[in-house]
Amino acid sequence: MFRLKENKNILCTLYDREIHATSTPYKLSLNIMCQLIRSKQTFYKCSWTKESLRPIVYDGGLLYFNNHKTSYNIYGFETQPSLTKLTNISGSARIMDVISYTSPVLKMECSCKMQTCTCLSRYIMYITKDNWLVLRNPITGVIFSRVFIKRSDRIFNFQYIDWNVYAKEVILTTKLNPEKELSSIVDVVVNLAVFTTFPLEFKALLEIRRSVFGKTCRHVNVSDQLLILGMNLDWVHIYSFQDVLEYSIFTPYKLGDSYMKGNVGMYPVGLPLNCIPQTVPPLLFDVQSSQQIFHFGGYPFHCVYASTFKHACFVLKQVKENESHKNCFIDSSTTEDESDMIFFHPDNSNRIVLKEDGIVRCFQLVYSSNESKVQEIFSMGFSTVTTQSISTTSFSSFGRQIKKPINPHILNEKCVLAVDYDDELDLIGVLGFYPTDPLSEGFIKLYDSMYGQEVKCIKLNQNLCETNYYELNIDLDVLIIIEKNERNCFKVYLYKLLHFTRIMN
Repeated sequence: MFRLKENKNILCTLYDREIHATSTPYKLSLNIMCQLIRSKQTFYKCSWTKESLRPIVYDGGLLYFNNHKTSYNIYGFETQPSLTKLTNISGSARIMDVISYTSPVLKMECSCKMQTCTCLSRYIMYITKDNWLVLRNPITGVIFSRVFIKRSDRIFNFQYIDWNVYAKEVILTTKLNPEKELSSIVDVVVNLAVFTTFPLEFKALLEIRRSVFGKTCRHVNVSDQLLILGMNLDWVHIYSFQDVLEYSIFTPYKLGDSYMKGNVGMYPVGLPLNCIPQTVPPLLFDVQSSQQIFHFGGYPFHCVYASTFKHACFVLKQVKENESHKNCFIDSSTTEDESDMIFFHPDNSNRIVLKEDGIVRCFQLVYSSNESKVQEIFSMGFSTVTTQSISTTSFSSFGRQIKKPINPHILNEKCVLAVDYDDELDLIGVLGFYPTDPLSEGFIKLYDSMYGQEVKCIKLNQNLCETNYYELNIDLDVLIIIEKNERNCFKVYLYKLLHFTRIMN
């Protein structure tokens, strides 16, 4: 029970409890973990590696191999990951796409008293090739529910699954322009199926048609209750997905309801088409972005995206319509266009993180009524070669000296390969190497997210390759690196935090 301090009323105490301002055992453990990471008596050591010919995915303390058919828990015995009971799936039930969920109470003791745990503190949800949506426990392998998702009056399969709202609603999507059908070979862009979770329940099946949303519609995505349509010339149109469902569902169905001499979600009926958009909802926002990639965040709400007119230039635009409000432009020295180069800081601190070739820059959003500005507050990572003007000297056949200027961007070798943020420790990790090192020996630098101060520099004792793809994940005292080389082979490295006294013992 919480005790009131002097000059503090019950409302303040309840608010402190809501935002976890008071001390708790888990918060105390996090403080101890932060001190251990910052200590000079601790270091990281590679404790486990594994290779795979298929993509390796990390989520919530689990490493998934073989298209999510096998998983390892990174918190095993003696710093070694332990194999879970997620059994292999038959060939006819090949997984097409998968998402996972981990609840905030996962790290608490399970209260399920049954021999086989049936709680939904963690699960994976995937689509199989034979048209089943499966909800399953990745630790025990127990299947919670199965739904037949094939549409009986059309010939197509759902290929992708993703969260609309995390832990609340999922979206199933077909490929662009489904398989050949006389009725929709030109008009229908994709089919979408909407399911809610807790419990798993069918909500709607709808078609996105060009005759309704525009003939130039090429791509469709749903995220955070927004219907995002990719149009021609890099234009993106954004609508309220909730409005689309509210005004277009003509017959609500639930799993198990009678439909066409069968039941919804069961073989062979599948899912009924119960949502047909007839009119376009009000346009919320549109933007012309390079690669049609953008990020929302900040307060008031802003959108940041790559400019279509200038390379390595990003535009910060206020979402609220205001013709007199000036946009902000952020110039970058990067040589590549990547989807995750720039994004809003996950801690909702009105900061923007920009990943360049050699450093990671952090900007503070400064808002005024007339314009939006950014102020660079700190940078992290590995320094690159900077120069004003560089030229090479050669000689012609007549002995005349010839100088050719070199583009400075060519000398800026890409040495920042991956970035990750741990919200519990409030640390930013940067994976890379020093550009002056001919062997490209890898390091991970941990920085304080608030002030940008370097907390720890970890030597990986392995060489990194600029052309390979790397993914960095920080999970408390474990660092996970996933590497994909040019031959599409994957490898994972686990680095555990150890203490010098433990090694001596």
